[in-house]
Amino acid sequence: MPNPNKPKSPSKAALRRKIVELEANLAHAYHFADAYLHEAGTKKLMASGVLVQLSALGGRELIKPVLILDGLSETTIAALREDIQRSYKRATELKPKGV
Repeated sequence: MPNPNKPKSPSKAALRRKIVELEANLAHAYHFADAYLHEAGTKKLMASGVLVQLSALGGRELIKPVLILDGLSETTIAALREDIQRSYKRATELKPKGV
């Protein structure tokens, strides 16, 4: 007989989402996102496109997938690069004692 007081285990989908969220906050994730952002620009993706989808922490979908034809503009890439650098600074400013 199942124990009614036992908390429900998280689903596999919830655990996968949590892993993605934790890995996205690692310092090397910011580095590689910044390093390869130019690959999404109009110079590389003319006559093609880039698929954009945004989700908040916790999995709530903010923007459903949308195709940006011919890639991202230089203005968009510059704005994303600025946000990536700001987030990297925030993620690395709190260090444990003794490090």
